[in-house]
Amino acid sequence: MATFDAPFHEQAFIEMEEGKKTVYVILATEEYDCMSAGDRLEFGSHGSIHVGMVRRYPDLESLMEAEGFHNLVPQAETAEAALGVIRSIEEWDAEAEKGQGVLALRVREARRK
Repeated sequence: MATFDAPFHEQAFIEMEEGKKTVYVILATEEYDCMSAGDRLEFGSHGSIHVGMVRRYPDLESLMEAEGFHNLVPQAETAEAALGVIRSIEEWDAEAEKGQGVLALRVREARRK
């Protein structure tokens, strides 16, 4: 089991704790490319999630079609709105998404520190 660091987003973490957000998406960068089931994603001093499954997709649209946009952005009314929420995140890199794809991490458990 490996541990990886990720930027903290309060609303997303709350939704994972409540079981509403069941898929966490990250760019498939070199840093995260070797993630697998059983690994942990740390959000600094705030908490962590345990990863139940990892799937790779060429882009966000493909990921949302397969995983369901409500599992990524529970408050979104449409897939387009969910895409907008994710792509508006400060750390999101559209060029990296196009070049490397994205990873869907199935949230097994979220824990605050």
